[in-house]
Amino acid sequence: MSNFSAEFGPVLRAAGVVGAGGAGFPAYIKAQSRADCVIVNAAECEPLLKKDQKLLELFPEKVFDGLELMMRSTGAGEGVVGIKKKHEKTILRLEEIARSRKNIRVLKLGDYYPAGDEQCLVYEATGRVVPPGGLPLAAGCVVNNVETLYNAALAQSSPVIEKWVTITGAVKKPCTIKVPIGITYSEAVEIAGGVKIKEPVAAIDGGPMMGKVLLEFNVPITKSSGGLIVLPRSHPLIAKKAQSRSVVSRIGRSVCDQCSFCTELCPRYLLGHNVQPHRVMRNLLFSGPERKLHSQYALLCCECSLCSLYSCPEGLHPMAACASAKSDLREIKVNYRESAINAGRADYPHPSRDFRKVPMSKLIRRLGLSDYNTDAPWFDADYKPARVKILMTQHIGVPCVPSVKPGEIVQKGAVVGLAPENKLGCPVHASISGVVAKVNDKYVEIVA
Repeated sequence: MSNFSAEFGPVLRAAGVVGAGGAGFPAYIKAQSRADCVIVNAAECEPLLKKDQKLLELFPEKVFDGLELMMRSTGAGEGVVGIKKKHEKTILRLEEIARSRKNIRVLKLGDYYPAGDEQCLVYEATGRVVPPGGLPLAAGCVVNNVETLYNAALAQSSPVIEKWVTITGAVKKPCTIKVPIGITYSEAVEIAGGVKIKEPVAAIDGGPMMGKVLLEFNVPITKSSGGLIVLPRSHPLIAKKAQSRSVVSRIGRSVCDQCSFCTELCPRYLLGHNVQPHRVMRNLLFSGPERKLHSQYALLCCECSLCSLYSCPEGLHPMAACASAKSDLREIKVNYRESAINAGRADYPHPSRDFRKVPMSKLIRRLGLSDYNTDAPWFDADYKPARVKILMTQHIGVPCVPSVKPGEIVQKGAVVGLAPENKLGCPVHASISGVVAKVNDKYVEIVA
């Protein structure tokens, strides 16, 4: 480990820098790794979300600063910014900055889904295939989200207390904003002008492909929040994503005709990984009365939802079946390494991979989101909340333990939750100054 890596990792941890693209993986772990290449995931391939693109338009230099710091920490000799080629103006600026930096290049990607899958991005940037069941580091790469590197560049002077989010869909003023962590999505929707339809609404927390359905908006924004897509509750996408396991299983058993489109278009299958959703669907026919599903062909599923929301001609839910199978396999402690499908070697990408990439335009139409596919311009809300709830779990790893008590006065940026030093995790900080109103094992509430 380089001396700089030993210094930079603790700085990232103390500042609470985690993956801002949805996963919430603590950035200090990646900073303390050794890699040949650091890749910036600027593909932002989830439909309708714009926050990474707006951040690159406004603060590209700061993102490059974070990239250089991560390159230095990991010992990487190359940095790659992966961004869709449709963002022509932004790319011109990024290429200009890259020319002024050392060993950094801009990679232009097609407008397809999921261009931002980190394993697909590694292959596009380097030609290397991440081994099945492995992380990009196994291919000599570290992949970071745009906002993660922006936060990394600020880590020496400021902890992560604000979040960039896109608020779009059935709102009056779709926009991208930067808000204090811990405000609710209800507040964010009001910043976006409020809901513009009269019928009952729901929302998707994150992108329409991998995000979760919210029926109530009083949910605190966290470090890994990406945005909110407000939709009518009657929208087919809301109904599909809200299906229960029993419904997925019952319909899948009775309707799936084993066409295998779910497998043939699967991004990880096309990389050569042995994930076969159609075989998982077939196993629904043989699940016992306890409904356990032990199909090992689900183990390498990344849950991108392409099979469920685009590929299946019957409108079935192979991704949900794969997620259920993975959960059931975890119960009996079966992982890919010990599985029967592990051939002990990396396979090669499918020869038709480049011809099976799913265009975003077609995906958006299939999702029924064409009416909401508008820009979400940057809006400097400068929002001052009356209170915030700082969740103790905002990252992969061990939850934080509150480090403050009710009645205590805290300043913006102060630590309010600590992760054990010898465990995976990062501290959380006060996003506003105020008085601690409530403390429990789930959150710390602060009143301004």
